[in-house]
Amino acid sequence: MFDTFLKDLNEQGGSVRAYEGCAVKAHQRITSEPENAAALLLIAYAAQRFVEAYDDQPLTMTAADEELELFSEIVNTLDAAYKDGSDDKKFAALNKASARLAATIKS
Repeated sequence: MFDTFLKDLNEQGGSVRAYEGCAVKAHQRITSEPENAAALLLIAYAAQRFVEAYDDQPLTMTAADEELELFSEIVNTLDAAYKDGSDDKKFAALNKASARLAATIKS
């Protein structure tokens, strides 16, 4: 369901443009999958924050690995919950992914 974002990202080498592509695709899917809008919006946000942080900026291998781990965690959490179909699991996954993203925001 959402694991296609990780597949696309890995096939494109985890570049800034690959993350940008994930963000665009997630936004596009919202129209055709309104029942998944919240999850897709979080995926788009997670991908776009990478683009904004590293577009035209140096990216170390350590940072790239950490960012990929974060993005994968978010996508996998949402994917598992949405495949299950339980509203409670979806809601819990949305909260977990949102909290994980919020923890990355530097004040």
